[in-house]
Amino acid sequence: MSALFGWIMFLCASSVLLFNLFYIYPLKWKDRKFILGVKSRKEFMEEETADKIDGIVGRTHKQAVIITVVCFVISVLLLLLKGMIMQTFFWMLFIFIAVFAGMIPYISGHSALMSLKKQLGIKSSTGIDLVDLKVSGNIHALKPVRVIIPNVAGFIPVAAALLLDLRLIGFEENRIAGSFLATGVIAVFWVMGLLLTLFAVILDNMKNEVISSDSDVNANYNRAKKKNSADLCVGFIWVNVAYTLVTALNFFFCYSEMLLLGGLLVYMILMSADVFVFIHYDKKIEARYLKETELITDDDECWIAGMFYYNPKDRRMNVEKRAGVGMTVNFAHPGGKIVGIMAMGAIAMAIFSLVWAGLLESTPVSLRIEDSRIICHQLRDEYVIPFDDIASAEYGEDITTHTLIRMAGVGMDTLLKGNFSVDGTNGCKLFLDPRTKEFIKIVTGSGQTYYIGGCDAGETMAVMDAIEQR
Repeated sequence: MSALFGWIMFLCASSVLLFNLFYIYPLKWKDRKFILGVKSRKEFMEEETADKIDGIVGRTHKQAVIITVVCFVISVLLLLLKGMIMQTFFWMLFIFIAVFAGMIPYISGHSALMSLKKQLGIKSSTGIDLVDLKVSGNIHALKPVRVIIPNVAGFIPVAAALLLDLRLIGFEENRIAGSFLATGVIAVFWVMGLLLTLFAVILDNMKNEVISSDSDVNANYNRAKKKNSADLCVGFIWVNVAYTLVTALNFFFCYSEMLLLGGLLVYMILMSADVFVFIHYDKKIEARYLKETELITDDDECWIAGMFYYNPKDRRMNVEKRAGVGMTVNFAHPGGKIVGIMAMGAIAMAIFSLVWAGLLESTPVSLRIEDSRIICHQLRDEYVIPFDDIASAEYGEDITTHTLIRMAGVGMDTLLKGNFSVDGTNGCKLFLDPRTKEFIKIVTGSGQTYYIGGCDAGETMAVMDAIEQR
């Protein structure tokens, strides 16, 4: 399973690397609206200036190719890592570093182009906003039915999973019924579809861009751009629905974490394909309307490093991105500041989670007897079982012969801890290192079932002997 996870991460990293190389660092810059975060203009097409830009673009592209090749080699080596947590930590660290390293040529090229722009005597017109009153606010490409149908279809497996967990439908031998694991997992992906729908609506309602004094040109350009964005989002939603349906079937008939990860791999492939189709058509649209672009709102100075938009004079919260596709926020807007703080908080939480997961994987479990109680310890006292509460205890020699399904908690190659379904019995509490196969099954007077084990067979057996003596 860890090998499949590695391939999923490899696909994600490879997609990001290829996207950066071919979309952010194009050699054919003359048919692009933005060149390394700087708006293209007719002055750039003059022969002497075009030669200088060719040099800047060519240099940054070579640097990006070198960085991409190095990152690709590292990503191949990461496939050799063993252990889910070890893989997760190094893959996340690698993706952070790769994204940062991949933007270094972009930042350098953006700075060089801004310097060239000053040499040409071109001044930015910060705060000037062009509006075509004839087409303002009435150009939309997203039809409600295109997002309503997939979201309704996506709710069907959510409802079915809920009925399964309520035991209103399903089969007697279904091992996860009643755990609400199926409902939780499937509902998460359905909510993702709703968020994608919200994203599609925001893109469709973004302010129309003015590129020409001809309103028909502006209307056609914005309609084409918004249709391409709508197609991207609708494609995402349908892929999400397909994965939700496949996941539901997995939970109903043959629950397998391997199948879940395999489906996730296909999910990522389809999502990546949808992005590349969007990029292809976006390039065609920009090339088609480049010659008709005569009006330019020059706000280059408001883009920090060509990536982060900060313009107090702009009342919009969302604007089109210059590094990549989609939209970004105006960090001078109150809402943009909130988004920025939330993004930094999410990054901090991700780092903390990885560190915590690393501690869980590397810290051994232990059992000890103290004050007539069995204490299960790992980082802290997880479970405390008084001897007086033990109704029955049974020693087992191989936990791997049992069917374990994690409901809530930790499931690692080195640690099983939390609430699990064991052989179809829900609500069992596990505290085990699966590499040490021996375990003790304890049932308390209140009916709670524990499967516990120490760091080795000797520690587990010592606790079992103490229980028998009591």
